[in-house]
Amino acid sequence: MHDRFHQYSHNVAQYVRHATGKEKAALRKELEDHMEDHAQALLDGGFPEEHAYRVAVESMGDPETVGKALNKEYPLRWLILSRLVWLAVLVAALLLVLALAHGLKGAAGSLEARQAPREHHPAEVQLPDAELVPLDFTQSFPNGDAIKFYAAAVELDENYKDKGYVGHLYAVSYNKNPLRDPLHYPYVIDTLPPSQEETLLVSLEGNNHGNAQYHHWILYTLQPEENVMVQYDRFGTSFTLEVPMPWEEVSVP
Repeated sequence: MHDRFHQYSHNVAQYVRHATGKEKAALRKELEDHMEDHAQALLDGGFPEEHAYRVAVESMGDPETVGKALNKEYPLRWLILSRLVWLAVLVAALLLVLALAHGLKGAAGSLEARQAPREHHPAEVQLPDAELVPLDFTQSFPNGDAIKFYAAAVELDENYKDKGYVGHLYAVSYNKNPLRDPLHYPYVIDTLPPSQEETLLVSLEGNNHGNAQYHHWILYTLQPEENVMVQYDRFGTSFTLEVPMPWEEVSVP
C-alpha cells in the first residue's frame, strides 16, 4: 500500500470524530482499498506509477471535506452508546474480579471450618471455663450450605445457680463451594428445652472467619440432664435437632 494512501486515510479519519476506533480502522481500509484499485486501473492503462498514485488520491477529494461528510454518518449517540457498553463491560469485569478475590481470600476459612472448626474458630468467640466436648452434628441444605454443631459444654455459674446450669453450644456454617459465603446462618436457629415448659435464657455471639460464620449460644437456665432442641425455619428449609449436652462432665447433685 502506497504511503500516499495511508496519509490520506489518516487525514480523513481525523475528522470522523463520532466513530469508534474499530470503525475508523475499517473506514481507513475501505478508503485505501478504493485508491489502490483506482491506481491499479491507471497503471493497467499505461500511466506512470507516480502519476497513477497522485491521481488516485486527488480524485478522492479534500480530506477535511470528505472526513466531515463521513462523520455525519456516525451519529454522536452511537459513540456514546458504544462507550457506555464498554464501561458496563469494564464494571462487570471489575465486579467479577473483586468477587473472585473475596472468594479466594475466604476459601481457607471455609475449608478449615469443615475440617477442624474447634481449632480455627475466631478469637472473638469466647470459650467457657468448663471443658469443651466435641460434637459432630451436621445439617445440610439444598443450596450446598451446611451448619455443623462442633462443641458443647455445661458449667455451674454462681450467678445463675438458683436458676439452673449454663450451657454452651458452638456451631459453624459454610458452603460446600469454599469460594461462596453461606446463605443459611446459625443466628436464626432457636434453642429450646425439649419440654419447652421452662424459659431458656439465651445470649448469642458470632463472628466470621473467611467464608464461614461461627456462633456461640450461651444457655443460662439449663436444668440437670436436659438437652437442647435446635429449630431452623428459613428460606424454605426447616429442621429440628436434639443436641445432647455433656452432663457427664458436670457434677449434678
